Amino acid sequence: MNPAGGDAEGEGGNPEPSRPAPQVHRATELLRDLTDATDLFRESLQEDLTVNATDLAAMQHLLTSGPIAPTGLSRLLGISTTATTTAIDRLVDLGHVTREPHPSDRRSILVVPSETSRARAFELMIPVLAELEAVLADFSDEEQAAITAYLERAAAVYRDHAQRE
Repeated sequence: MNPAGGDAEGEGGNPEPSRPAPQVHRATELLRDLTDATDLFRESLQEDLTVNATDLAAMQHLLTSGPIAPTGLSRLLGISTTATTTAIDRLVDLGHVTREPHPSDRRSILVVPSETSRARAFELMIPVLAELEAVLADFSDEEQAAITAYLERAAAVYRDHAQRE
């Protein structure tokens, strides 16, 4: 597997031909496969819920964090307040969320996931999470600790490189 993309003959091209691709462990190759499979699953969720990537990310934040003000959602998504308003409008039109008055700030609103949408999202996610937990349960405590350590450190590497300027 060529981490730069393409096959061993260079199809797809290594951006620096004079620099050979590093040899990678099978676990690193599988991490790429996992990323690809996760992307496919995310695309499947988007299709099932009739949303785009931004809308799905907003729904994920709402389902894990609960109701949130649009400005907070904007910060979590890393997009402008105008783009967030557009995403919220789409989600409202699809019945995924509602806008409700903030209980302690009369000038503010909260974006709240609908129960129907919450149930549908969990219906799609719970079987996957249960199967992943079952896979992990097949490993000893020591193996699980090693898997966890690898994934934590791999995630940190990706985050570090995503935040480079």
